[in-house]
Amino acid sequence: MINASEYRDLPLECLAESANNPRRSFDEAALNELADSIRTQGILAPLVVRPVGQHFEIVAGARRLRAAQIVGLETAPVRIVEFTDAQALEVSIVENLQRRDVHPLDEAQGFAALMQLEDPQYSIEQISAKCGKSPAYIAALCC
Repeated sequence: MINASEYRDLPLECLAESANNPRRSFDEAALNELADSIRTQGILAPLVVRPVGQHFEIVAGARRLRAAQIVGLETAPVRIVEFTDAQALEVSIVENLQRRDVHPLDEAQGFAALMQLEDPQYSIEQISAKCGKSPAYIAALCC
């Protein structure tokens, strides 16, 4: 799943959080720590977005967007990628799993969302291979 991409800065008002983001809980203290880091260092890793209608949907980087809003930034560095809905969901889940503070319920809902897709259809084994978790772990959370 290698898609062509483009890097640039976009105004924050052009960015929208995805309704399909598996992360539902955002710790306020952790967001403020990230905001402090962004205030001094800037956003070090671009947000991954995809064009949807007149805006760009965040596939990975909702915490960075929220922290940038706290700081009062006007723009953020982004990587624009053409993803299908299924690809965007998959990337969002994998990106969140690489973080330590993902709530288990958010993780389970992300796996379940992949299992419910009709095109493409994902098996527990495929999700396991893409996410780096055992099939037993995936099955225990989403089934």
